[in-house]
Amino acid sequence: MITILFGFSSCKKDKETFEEKLMAGTELMEVGSKTGKYQFDVLSNKNMLLESDVDWIVLDTSELEKGKRKVIFEVHANQDDERSGLITVRINDEISKQVLVSQESGKVPVFFVSPNGTGDGSSWESPSTFHAAMEKATTGSTIYLMEGTYTPFKTIRNGDSAEESDKTFEINKNISLIGGFSSDASIGAKPNAALYKTILDGRFSSGKQAFHTVTVTAAKEAESQVYIEGLVITGGNATDRSTNISINGLNFSRGQGGGIAIGGSQVHLKAVEIIDNKATADKGTVGFAAGMYAFGSADVIMENSKVNNNTNTGNNGGGVWMHTSNLTAYNSQFNGNTARGTAGGVHGYPNAKIILYNSEVNQNSNTSYGAGLYLREKSTGILVNCLLVGNKSTSKNGGGAVMLYDDCKIDIISSTITGNEIPGPGAGVYRRSKVNNLTIVNSIISGNKQDATSTDVDAYTDNAGIAPTIKSSAIAGQVYSEAGSVVSDLSFNPATMLSAQYVPMGVNNPALMHGLNGSSLTTLGQTYNPVLESQINADKNGNERMDTIMGALIK
Repeated sequence: MITILFGFSSCKKDKETFEEKLMAGTELMEVGSKTGKYQFDVLSNKNMLLESDVDWIVLDTSELEKGKRKVIFEVHANQDDERSGLITVRINDEISKQVLVSQESGKVPVFFVSPNGTGDGSSWESPSTFHAAMEKATTGSTIYLMEGTYTPFKTIRNGDSAEESDKTFEINKNISLIGGFSSDASIGAKPNAALYKTILDGRFSSGKQAFHTVTVTAAKEAESQVYIEGLVITGGNATDRSTNISINGLNFSRGQGGGIAIGGSQVHLKAVEIIDNKATADKGTVGFAAGMYAFGSADVIMENSKVNNNTNTGNNGGGVWMHTSNLTAYNSQFNGNTARGTAGGVHGYPNAKIILYNSEVNQNSNTSYGAGLYLREKSTGILVNCLLVGNKSTSKNGGGAVMLYDDCKIDIISSTITGNEIPGPGAGVYRRSKVNNLTIVNSIISGNKQDATSTDVDAYTDNAGIAPTIKSSAIAGQVYSEAGSVVSDLSFNPATMLSAQYVPMGVNNPALMHGLNGSSLTTLGQTYNPVLESQINADKNGNERMDTIMGALIK
């Protein structure tokens, strides 16, 4: 899309020399095949008249007052070939601007792809390359990928063709990508991602690496999403954070999201592994978020996926960073990530919403706040049946497994947080700066190692007076009743009451008797908006909660 900077001369002119001006913010609008609304900017010192030359482009208005305005229009669904129409903005008979609206085909082809494909992609016998299939795909298309290793060879839209690291697997349409097909696949074959590894690798033969191995730039559309299944995403290097590439009005920083960068899209990841990516200062300013970076009100769903073993060598964000975006993950892992700064595992900052069901945030490390999960600046989180173990920070500032900073909120339900280690306070959960609200239900937060003057759930002085809500849980050595009070004659010892697999065990263990069963948890889930999902009835491994057992695992 071509962007024009608006600006008029500040020189004063006589009325006799008044110059009528009109500018448009783009010359081309590429729109999806489905019904949807779009807009572009115009600027004029005279009132404007608008018209379209085709009936499938419907303008919100035919007139706009002078000034900087938005031309808003709707396109009707296209069920045929690609088509185009013109929107004309006019201030008089001589001065007008035309914007070409190009709508993709409504036909939904399927493509077959192999690492070295040379065909047209119409079958497994004639597979094409990934990039060739993307060029032909339309909203709703499916691309099937044969096993093997793929390397990007196309420059990101609006990127620098002379910069090899700007090459990426760009997903600019709401389509499905499904990997895990064998090299001898035939029509009707079923994918097996574990057996037939399908790898998108950002490492080039020159020794350079892609800034983002995968970049998702698809605009949100009603009833559409980007669906990715059965792929390994690796080899990216987020660096040169001070430079951006503008796509769809969003700035994609080269230094954010080494494995995958998602800007303003709706994305569903299933059986996807984002592993062994990094963020460095190899080129310019050191990057953020070695694994995945989502921004611009993106919505991401993860299912049976992994963001593991990603490394930030000099800044914040090892695994995942959600920036003004939402993440809901099921049965997923965020393990073994490293940051030289904050947020080793999962980061929500700012205004992020992170919900994890039956997931792990384990063995992450960093040098500052939030080695496991770090929520900052009006971000919220919900953990259901989650395991947070072995996260470590070298910082004395506080915050090991979970850190809340600056007006955040988290609800920890039926989860186990143990074995996390920091030299500062609150290796389990720590709160600092402004009001941070904490709710803990049916959980075990004990056996973490922190400064001797602190405990597993702690707060800085500015949050010390903000009491957390704790019910039916074991916190350090104390046991809380369903009503939220400490039960004076009960105590919890993680050394003897948690197995090596983090399952409550032993005689007279309050975690086996004073928790909540599935029925009570379902009732609790109904109090949330939206209602918490049915996973709350069972433990992390899907075992039904018949008894009153605390923590992520009941057996």
